[in-house]
Amino acid sequence: MPQNDKPSLSDVGPLLVVAIVARLRAGGVSVSTSEVLDALSALVHTDLTSRSKMRAALRATLVKDASHDVLFRRSFDAVLPLFRPRPDDAPSASTTTAGRADDEEQLLDSVVRALQADEADDIDHALDEAINRFAGDHDDGRSAGHHAQRVLRRMNVPDLYRRYLEADRDSTEFGRGVGAAEARAAIEQMSRRLTDMLSGRLREGDGVAAQQLEDLQDRPLLRAGADELAAMRTAMRPLARHLASKLGALRRRGGSGVDMRRTIRASMGYGGVPVTPVVRRRRPSKPDLVILCDVSGSTAQFAPFTLTLLHALHEEFRRVRSFVFIDGIVEITELLESSPGVIDAHHLLAKRGLVAKDGRSDYARALTTFLATWGSAVTAKTTVIIAGDARSHDREPATSLIAELRHRARRLYWLNPEPRGEWDTLDSRATEYTAHCTGAFEVSTIRQLTAAVAQIL
Repeated sequence: MPQNDKPSLSDVGPLLVVAIVARLRAGGVSVSTSEVLDALSALVHTDLTSRSKMRAALRATLVKDASHDVLFRRSFDAVLPLFRPRPDDAPSASTTTAGRADDEEQLLDSVVRALQADEADDIDHALDEAINRFAGDHDDGRSAGHHAQRVLRRMNVPDLYRRYLEADRDSTEFGRGVGAAEARAAIEQMSRRLTDMLSGRLREGDGVAAQQLEDLQDRPLLRAGADELAAMRTAMRPLARHLASKLGALRRRGGSGVDMRRTIRASMGYGGVPVTPVVRRRRPSKPDLVILCDVSGSTAQFAPFTLTLLHALHEEFRRVRSFVFIDGIVEITELLESSPGVIDAHHLLAKRGLVAKDGRSDYARALTTFLATWGSAVTAKTTVIIAGDARSHDREPATSLIAELRHRARRLYWLNPEPRGEWDTLDSRATEYTAHCTGAFEVSTIRQLTAAVAQIL
């Protein structure tokens, strides 16, 4: 090809495949030569001007396991990123209120059209513009889910649903029913994709986008997208079982070290020669375990992992009781016992009584209710674990209530999903609360969470 000629689409295809395969292999995914040839063959029959069709063709030929979806999507986006308008293309601050309102109306209409056409590229472009317009500062340490909810509120999901149905205009009752089901599915798909895109932006802010796929056990839970959370949930159960087996074996082996007093006594029959050393006996004591998890918007996706891991270790305790709270509090012990895997955060948020007032976390209100209703569950044999970010939202602190829990319980631990450097920033009362705890741990990743639980037990 002459040096000054631009590469054609047929030239770009092989380069794209080679770059993606290199990233997949670097991330630990085995891609054979025959699969590379299949991917190249698939691109021959694919419209190379459509980013979504190229992604579908390459995923079908290169991805053999659903757990590799995270790496594939990240590799594809890195090699062929979604086009974003330049900052000077965005509406200026001098735009009138009426002009901004018209722009927002056009944006919402474009989202609805993209959802109805079910064209992934158009959906991504529309949502990317919505993020630019509505997300605000998404580098404030909050989770991708938190920012996604902010964008969805600004987009007015009920209004999007109405627009979707109005565009359909099917006159029959059956047709209207089908249209309503399609609208719900489309809005749900949009919400998941929005969270994924925000997670990608958070990764870019962390400097992760330029790296190969990090171990999911080291990915910050509060910044994980829906695709990463799905892969984490898949890996969580085996990890929990392994930890339970390891801790159980450690307990069964008994205490460490030789019991010198009993060894000397046993050696008297051999003239004082310690023929058979006597190992100290462990007297296992199984305490009760009470878990209190904050499931407010900022930490909702972290709580299920904590609950799943601790319930996998239920044999190490006499009784395990689990509670989730926002500004109300409910017990979910039975829900966890009947769950085959890591439950979705939405199942927790659907519990009646969890939201008592405005739906923002209120440690003082929730713990007051807990002590009044279930206070008898905490005794001198109880280990209490509180999981949450310790943020007060400028409300009355729960310091005295946490001190009361520490007084009643055998031990009290705090698991905080925020990086330790963010403790005590803004409305965080982390140090104030953890001063009354037996121990406090940063558990922003699955690896840190597992290490903290192993240390607690």
